[in-house]
Amino acid sequence: MDILDVSKSTDARLAEVRKLLAHIRRLESAATNDHDAVSGETAAILRGMFFVHLYGALEYAVSLSVQVLLQEITRLSVSYSHFEHLVFAVALDPEFKSIVDAGWDSKLEKRRLLLQKQLSVGTCALNDTVFHDQLQNVWTHTLDQVFEHLCITADSVPEIRMRGYVDEIVTHRNEIAHGRSSASGVGRLKSSGELEERIKAVAQIIDHVIINFDDYLANREFVAASHRGSYPAP
Repeated sequence: MDILDVSKSTDARLAEVRKLLAHIRRLESAATNDHDAVSGETAAILRGMFFVHLYGALEYAVSLSVQVLLQEITRLSVSYSHFEHLVFAVALDPEFKSIVDAGWDSKLEKRRLLLQKQLSVGTCALNDTVFHDQLQNVWTHTLDQVFEHLCITADSVPEIRMRGYVDEIVTHRNEIAHGRSSASGVGRLKSSGELEERIKAVAQIIDHVIINFDDYLANREFVAASHRGSYPAP
């Protein structure tokens, strides 16, 4: 799988969310036209659960995109000494962890080995789960951190207004998943039209992440400028 292939998997997840929204609208119609109170209550519950479903599609897309990107970089067999300097925060993840876990007697030795690794001509195999813990809750600041640590200069979302949508989706998902709010309570706060706006925003964010990751990979932006000629794009 390459970066652009991620779209196929994520499109299927978003299609499921759209089917849920279509079902919600049918229930809303029944509640209005047939004065069906049960359909109205069920629609409210499902509008709340919509946030759980939509968040799952977002987390899946971002996590898979990051994982595939790191795997693609590994396949290029980049020498440690050729990485863009700040990308070492990701490329040397095992070494940083080793220092944290080391006792005092070995800390200095671990630091020396890390600095040697930066200058090594050996090829780097990136840990493709390095962002795993952060991506358990994909807030906008989480996306910011991923872009920043990979030295991707683009904004992490295509439009500023979408930052609020993402954080709202995560908030409602957590409220329902952890029992702080009921699904119906959250669902009564939003109309199906507002839910559609959030699907569109998430779809645009996912496309934005995938496109920027693909450009980043094609342009070899993780490699120091002086060494990019050693890793030509196909």
